[in-house]
Amino acid sequence: MRTKIGGFIFFLALLVLFPVQSFAVDYWINDVKIDAYLNNDGHVSVTEVHTYEFDGEFNGITRTVIPKQDSAIKKFSAAENGTELRVEREDDLYKIHRKGEDETITVTLTYTIEKGLEIYQDVAQFYWPFFDNRNESTYENLVITVHPPKTTSDVVAFGYDEAFQKETVKSDGSVVYHYGEVPSETNGDIRIAYDVDLFSGASYVTSDKPMKSEILSAKNELLANAKERSETKEVLSKIAMVLVPIFALIFFIIMIRNLMEGKEKAALVKRELVNPGGLPKEDLSLPATIFFTKSGYLPQGDSMAAALLDLVRKKMVRQVSEEKFEFVNQSGALPHESILIEWLFEKIGRNGEFSFKDLEAYSGNTNNSDKYSSFQMKWVEAVRNEVKGRQFYKDKSKFKLFLGLSSIVLVPFLFLFPIYELFMWFVITLLLFGTILVYLIAYRPKNVEGLRIYHEWLMFKQNYKTLLPDEWHKWPEDDQMRAYIYGLGSGDKEMKKQNEKLISAFATPYYNPTSGFYPHSIYSFGYVGPNASAQFETANESIGTGSSSSGGSSGGGTGGGGGGSGAF
Repeated sequence: MRTKIGGFIFFLALLVLFPVQSFAVDYWINDVKIDAYLNNDGHVSVTEVHTYEFDGEFNGITRTVIPKQDSAIKKFSAAENGTELRVEREDDLYKIHRKGEDETITVTLTYTIEKGLEIYQDVAQFYWPFFDNRNESTYENLVITVHPPKTTSDVVAFGYDEAFQKETVKSDGSVVYHYGEVPSETNGDIRIAYDVDLFSGASYVTSDKPMKSEILSAKNELLANAKERSETKEVLSKIAMVLVPIFALIFFIIMIRNLMEGKEKAALVKRELVNPGGLPKEDLSLPATIFFTKSGYLPQGDSMAAALLDLVRKKMVRQVSEEKFEFVNQSGALPHESILIEWLFEKIGRNGEFSFKDLEAYSGNTNNSDKYSSFQMKWVEAVRNEVKGRQFYKDKSKFKLFLGLSSIVLVPFLFLFPIYELFMWFVITLLLFGTILVYLIAYRPKNVEGLRIYHEWLMFKQNYKTLLPDEWHKWPEDDQMRAYIYGLGSGDKEMKKQNEKLISAFATPYYNPTSGFYPHSIYSFGYVGPNASAQFETANESIGTGSSSSGGSSGGGTGGGGGGSGAF
């Protein structure tokens, strides 16, 4: 019974939260034919024939007809093959009810636009948006025909956006707009002017002023702008064909040159290493070494566990049980070690003691989220500062400034190319500009000292993975600990497996029947290390946050009018 109730509640929640998605209808509008008959009295009689192809069940189609200011939609009706269909109106939305499944249907809509014409001193203008950017559907093939009340040759006709240069004036004065495919969320207003004498029955006047010259001026301006746009597009295309390939070629030559130079220096440094593959000496603290050799990245759970064990190795902290640690001293502690000790033993733990239960309780309290994140950031920043203070990188600020300033040449084209519909060149330029930005951020060539330390640890890591247990057993325990901590903190899975393999080969217990727990032993590390890593990783995951945002837009055709089509 509970399961049924729960399922019913879940279903209701889906209906409330996702009403559109739950009842989405798959359809295509294959053909739309619209005939607008301009009447002598200034009203417009409209007949629309819509052909829909449905995939699945449907309840009907929709048509939104939004009148312009001072006009109105009247006598809206719908029929299929002469049979009238029920129409339900919601403001400017008309729902035409016609149920079916997997069908292609053709529905005829008729309505009247009262005061659809604008009456001036010399002309009557039909300036109308049969659809606008609020339209949710694509018309596969749209044709709009405007018929004057009688034959005439005095016609001014043109269109905007999707209707631009789609008009054909017939010998009787009717105007046909062959749109073809019209994407959803686009505009396509039509504008036609006839001699005002054709509409002597109009009982209203929009404005008692001449309008024909203004309409002709608007048409000429539209054509002039289109010509200018076409010429500008052609010029931009020619510039793109020269500028972008040359800029890309120069950049990639610079990048390849820097790459080859870096490889040569790295090879020279590796040839001069004293003990390639051996455990390097302690030039940096282990957290800083991990940070440097991981290119400025510290795996959160692994690196924090490694830093704690490094405090144990240095005897600043004593391990008193499987999950508990005790602060001893911080004589000679580095800044990041002091931050870690304060964080673990004063903020998370108490009375100089820290345990994984303390960590779980602290991170599980949402009130501690900001404090936890703040200390973690301070610790990472202090580790970064240790590396930064050693100056392991070359100063390439002048080179980066030059390349950065040069790439600014591309910025204007990132705006111009999409404006003038040069989308291919826009994508290529965006990729090139993005690649340059990433390269400027990532390009930090190491100096000789930096290369030496980096490749010492890289070669050690490769050698360590194949190290035999008998060879490892001969190492001093401090070296064993350093290798173990580096492998754990770097997050390298193969090094972690090797750590377990080497320690388990000698199976020395971390408990002694006589003296109890070994407080300072590579064997205790073998148990505590993975557990500490998992505990810190869980704590970090419990601190995460997220956010979301949403927005909307509005639009319309000329005079606030417009419309669109859909289905339900």
